[in-house]
Amino acid sequence: MGIEHDYFGVIESDASGALYWSESVEAGDQAVDVSLSAPPQVTVSDEALEVAQAMIATLEGLDLRARESLVADLGTPASDVAAFLLEIEERFGAELSDFITRESGDLGIDVIRSLELLRVAFHPHQTGEGDTFVSLEFALAPDENDLALLVHLSMGGEPVSTDFLD
Repeated sequence: MGIEHDYFGVIESDASGALYWSESVEAGDQAVDVSLSAPPQVTVSDEALEVAQAMIATLEGLDLRARESLVADLGTPASDVAAFLLEIEERFGAELSDFITRESGDLGIDVIRSLELLRVAFHPHQTGEGDTFVSLEFALAPDENDLALLVHLSMGGEPVSTDFLD
């Protein structure tokens, strides 16, 4: 048994009761995979679904907020963003400039600007202040490597954490 919502339609549940919905959504000039899921036996409020709907409608703004969070982490040498940049530089070497779409002279900023938004995953059961309500997955040249950065935001759109996926 699923739940019904004006925007999402019927959000199906599997045999265990977990909820899942997904669709490809246009953000700027690219299609982004967007999903919404909740484990079994949890409550998903109408408010959380409305917030998710609003965030999907303003996906470009959500993308910008996540990138700002990545820029803020650039100055922390032990951050996942710094580790991602080091790994990208090591993997691509001199060819890294081939994947940079906007050059400012600051490699970290240029890589963040050049990242592709691949996926956005909503967790509408996680509505607390420090909970991950939405996760955005970014990659540089996703066809060339499997490195990614995952930015987690709260229901209010505030940064919760960043993970380097390698």
